Amino acid sequence: MRKDQSMEHAIRRVIDQYLESWQPVNAPVSTGQALIRIRTELPDCALSDDVLMRLVAASAIQKGRNVAFDTPKPHIA
Repeated sequence: MRKDQSMEHAIRRVIDQYLESWQPVNAPVSTGQALIRIRTELPDCALSDDVLMRLVAASAIQKGRNVAFDTPKPHIA
């Protein structure tokens, strides 16, 4: 398995575990909390926050979950 395929598999695993742990089931899934979990568990992940947020949202929607896009935009001075 190539390194990028391995990372893709790991990202999907972390997202799935996060979605399964998010309670209550009818509460919107937090993209901000999902990103924290992904970055904590996979610090070498090179994907941008936007890409990861879209992956989280797509997975959540596929599972019939609502999504809260609560990831703050970076502050630019």
